[in-house]
Amino acid sequence: MFKSTNYTNAELVNLSKEIAVIGVQATPLTSLLAKGNTEKATSTIYTWREKTLSHDEDISAVEGEDTTVFVESGRRELNNVLEIFKKGVSVSGTAIAMQSTQFANEVNDRLLELKVNIEKKLINGIKNDGSTAPYKRQMAGLIEFADPANAVNVKGTVTEDDVKQVMRKLWEQDLAEGTYYALLNADIKEQIDAIYKDRYNYQHKTTNFGLVVDSIETNYGTVNLVLSKHVPADKAIFFNDAYINLVYLREPAFEPLAKTGDSVKGQVIAEATLKVASPKAVAVVTVTE
Repeated sequence: MFKSTNYTNAELVNLSKEIAVIGVQATPLTSLLAKGNTEKATSTIYTWREKTLSHDEDISAVEGEDTTVFVESGRRELNNVLEIFKKGVSVSGTAIAMQSTQFANEVNDRLLELKVNIEKKLINGIKNDGSTAPYKRQMAGLIEFADPANAVNVKGTVTEDDVKQVMRKLWEQDLAEGTYYALLNADIKEQIDAIYKDRYNYQHKTTNFGLVVDSIETNYGTVNLVLSKHVPADKAIFFNDAYINLVYLREPAFEPLAKTGDSVKGQVIAEATLKVASPKAVAVVTVTE
């Protein structure tokens, strides 16, 4: 029987480790999730039950009593669509003869481009099951998943009270413990920098996935601010990383394509989606003029 293990290294190259470490500054969300928040899909639609906690008013019991009441948290069924990401590579025989590493360099560049595209969709993706033309399956991103109850609308400029408000909204959702991150663009990051200029509780912190970020301590938890050029200019996205995962049906890989002329061809390909275990773990701040 012909199995996947029959392929040589040149024919099937898994790039999941490589994609985790390249372009961290350009793709902070994907880099964070690729370091450990990953799951495996088995079909083109990934389905899960919403992750919730039961908070009963009183669960104290009498010594020795029988258990007759059983509690099951209300858990919605959620899903997301696996999206295919693909970049082709083609290098002429002449270019390879002039520089033997040219094809490998091109593959590395295409891998970074693929990762950037995944990053954009993880944040801004609009769900589409691909049932109509052009038949492309597309995932829902963080903004689409965010619980409307967590929304914070800001007029003009973000203030310290706005930061506290969004963190309190997440705190009031009774979420499991995790690390809080805020993805935000340069304009809103500059506004927050101005709030905490020369303040002792606004510090630079190196995270475990290679980014230098700013952290703000509030009564409702510490949030790590991460600059991202892919977040819309009028939004900041706050989330609890314990509820966010990157899901692969096909991990990033390089596949060679048939040689049909005086060039070497291949493709970098991945099939992925975003899992938000509970939309309550995501909040969006929208700034209007």
